[in-house]
Amino acid sequence: MPLALSYPHQQETGAPLVQTAQAIWAVAARFRAAVPRIDSPWALGFTDVTEAASRMLINDRPVRADWDFDHPVHDEDGTPVLGICETDPAAPGLALVSVNAPMVKSRPDLALSTLAHEIGHMVFDVPAALGEQARRYRSVTASPTCLDRATQLSERRANEFMGAVLAPAAPLHLRLVVHARAERLRMVHAPHFGRPGCRVLARDTHPEAVAGIVAALAGDFGVSEKFIAVRLQRYRLIEGGVL
Repeated sequence: MPLALSYPHQQETGAPLVQTAQAIWAVAARFRAAVPRIDSPWALGFTDVTEAASRMLINDRPVRADWDFDHPVHDEDGTPVLGICETDPAAPGLALVSVNAPMVKSRPDLALSTLAHEIGHMVFDVPAALGEQARRYRSVTASPTCLDRATQLSERRANEFMGAVLAPAAPLHLRLVVHARAERLRMVHAPHFGRPGCRVLARDTHPEAVAGIVAALAGDFGVSEKFIAVRLQRYRLIEGGVL
């Protein structure tokens, strides 16, 4: 049975009307709930994520995935990119998703985050592009200055989906509290998007202590330390974090 997801969208075109980070996180939570976690209660496996996304029903529009994880990937100019999600009018209902094998070699965390990013494009961009030729990349050096407004929005959605699928706010907050208490770090009350009623890490925590917490969380969730650092800021789980 395909994984069914829905969100506000234009009825005729299928174009998403999802704008806020919290709305994107909600869709990501429904996707994550459908991915089995056998080896870890926190981290998702590459194969499990792939299988969950292979057949989806997005706003009642069927989307199937054709995966390529064995070859290099590049854009129209020949520049290497981490991943790509394509549609072709000759293959309606099909998303062609590739992850750049040489670039993610020996980096399972990067392969997983790239996969999740491209699935974000499948969820939010493919339903409106099923009858068109379209391409969405996860670039190595994606600069906002070279992206138009529509592309920036598409990339932001894919990134927020990726972040919330692999390291959602509430589980990340829970593990943060566990590690911080073990290290006897100071926790304070401050606005956040994590577990209601829980404190967050104080802004004056020593950088080495923060680095240790980030490393532990990266191990918990199977992603990079940079990935965790961004999610902690996005969820405001360190005092003063900015959404």
